[in-house]
Amino acid sequence: MCMKSNLEGPVGSLSQDDFKFILDSYNFRYVALHGWGEPLLNPALFEMIKYAEAKGVHTNLTTNGTLIKENIGNIFDSGLREIAFGIYNKDVLLKFIPKLEKLRSEKARLGSKTPKAYLDITIYDESYDEIPDMIKLAKEAGIDAVILHQLFNVYNVDPDVKYVSKSEEEKLFHAVNDLKKELKFEIYLPMRHSLPCRIVKYSVFVTYDGKLTPCCFLPEFSMGNVLESECGIGNILRSQEYRGFIKNMGVHPVCSKCGW
Repeated sequence: MCMKSNLEGPVGSLSQDDFKFILDSYNFRYVALHGWGEPLLNPALFEMIKYAEAKGVHTNLTTNGTLIKENIGNIFDSGLREIAFGIYNKDVLLKFIPKLEKLRSEKARLGSKTPKAYLDITIYDESYDEIPDMIKLAKEAGIDAVILHQLFNVYNVDPDVKYVSKSEEEKLFHAVNDLKKELKFEIYLPMRHSLPCRIVKYSVFVTYDGKLTPCCFLPEFSMGNVLESECGIGNILRSQEYRGFIKNMGVHPVCSKCGW
C-alpha cells in the first residue's frame, strides 16, 4: 500500500526549522512524524520529537523497524510517546523480533512506560491466515498492542495484492476478539468508515515541503503551503476550498473508495 514509488516530484525530508514553524503555527495536541518514507532516516527526527514533547505535544511515529537498534538511545532520550512498527506478514515479523529485544530490554532497565510499542498490521489476502499467529508473537515479544487496518490500494500500487472479502473480514475480527480475551492483550480493530471521515475531522497531513492536504492518502492534493505566512493552517482549514472538499468527499475519486 506504500505509494512512495508512485509519487511524482522531488523527494526530501522535513527540516527541524520548518517543523518548529509548523508546530508553532497551530494548536496541535498530537503529532505523528511519518509520511511516505522511513522517519528514522531523517537526521533531525529526534530533535523534532524533543521540541514537540517540550511543548506538551504527544509524539508518535511509524517505522519499518530496520534502524531500530541503532536508535535505541535516541528513542528514549527524545521522550517519544509511541512507536508503531509496520509489519505486513509473519516472515517479516520473525526477522524483526530480534531487533525489538533491545527496545524491550532498555525499557525494562529504565523502568519506563514509554514509548508504547504497537504492531501495525495490514489485512490483505497473504496476511489473512497469519494474523492470529502474528498477534501471539507480538505479545510474546513485548509489544503493547496490535493495530489492524484494511488494505488501501486504490492507487493500484501492487496489482497482485488482494483485498479480503467482508465475510472473511468479519470471521477474522470474531477470531481476533476471542484472542484478545484469551491473551488479555490490546488489539485495535478498524473503525467503521464514515464521511466526512475521522481522519479529516481530527487531523491534517503536511508534506516535508509544507504542503497541506486533508489526508496522507492525498499527498499530491495540496490546499496551500503552511510555510507561507498568508497560507497559515487556520486560514486553509477555514477556506471555502477546504470546506467544499469536506462537503463533497462522497464523490471524491479517492475518498469515495476509502475504507479506512
